[in-house]
Amino acid sequence: MAAGLGDAGFQGEVVVVCGEPEMPYERPHLSKGFLLGTVARERLGLRPAAQYRELGVELLLGRWVTELDLEQHKIVLESGDTVGWDLLCIATGSSARRLAGFDDAVYLRVLSDALQLRAILESGAQLDVVGAGFIGCEVAAAARQRGSVVRVFEVLPQPMQRVLGEELGNYLADVHRRHGVDLRLETSPPKDLGRSVVVGIGSVPRVELAAAAGIAIDDGIQVDEQGRTSVPGVYAAGDVTRFWSPLFEARIRVEHFQTAQRQGFAVGQAMAGRGDPFAEAPWFWSDQYELNLQYAGAGLAWDATITRATFGQPPFSVFYLREGRLIGVVGVNDRHTVSRARHAMEARAQISPQQLADPAFDLRRAIPRAQG
Repeated sequence: MAAGLGDAGFQGEVVVVCGEPEMPYERPHLSKGFLLGTVARERLGLRPAAQYRELGVELLLGRWVTELDLEQHKIVLESGDTVGWDLLCIATGSSARRLAGFDDAVYLRVLSDALQLRAILESGAQLDVVGAGFIGCEVAAAARQRGSVVRVFEVLPQPMQRVLGEELGNYLADVHRRHGVDLRLETSPPKDLGRSVVVGIGSVPRVELAAAAGIAIDDGIQVDEQGRTSVPGVYAAGDVTRFWSPLFEARIRVEHFQTAQRQGFAVGQAMAGRGDPFAEAPWFWSDQYELNLQYAGAGLAWDATITRATFGQPPFSVFYLREGRLIGVVGVNDRHTVSRARHAMEARAQISPQQLADPAFDLRRAIPRAQG
């Protein structure tokens, strides 16, 4: 958001208040390279501290906000201090969804959680993972690569089924089992696991401050395509929001870092009085063993799929369609296809099923010249 303000030529004072004491950092590595030890802690930062000063951004770290006073245009900190504002952006993010009876488990959300989990893996402890979504599967993969004995419990028939579907979920289940994961599907974990436990069952948007202030909420802070909330002068960005997507013609909430970053940048531009509606296709990636999965789309319901190349033999991709329109794609070791499909979605390109299925057809050819 602050970068978007600067890009749009905003000349006013920018203050970022954050409860975490850490400098702003990239979260995706927390369940990937940071656990494996291939990404050092000092590489997690979004930018050097000096750059924030150059951008005119003041960081108030380790300061928790307890109230949004919309009438007085100020936020109240836990210390009792206040910070005034002319324009406000709420970017409180999400919290890990908790599971009853597992209060002592690791809920991987912030750097301190990742440090705790990395210490467990370095100790060689046996690990139980509850949930086979992206976080659960990435943690399981990192733990196996570090030599840990791993069990995974998932209530659905296949890993990551809600986003990827049953067939691709079944393929990934086989991948994890081939790498030694004891994968237990369609079952809940017993309460007395007796091992170190990681729970990864999704997230909950942190809307408490906004809700208490009377801002409209619907599984996230409701915002339009430029991040405007129901209160004039108040914006919201990131995974705390359910934003209107002109591309998908739907209100969506996306939990992944890249979209939070890109949408936040667009909201910053809008706050400065410049910028277009945020109409990008969400994108994220996942590393599991030798596989790199990339997904573009909003996780919307589909009625048909098309596979490019041979399913189960990377590189290959699966396209998701609704009423003949491309609304999502996942690539397994096939990042070029995902990138081109994402741009095709954003351009609303017309692509036939035959063209989608044909590895020889360059998806860039379907993008209107003005868009490409």
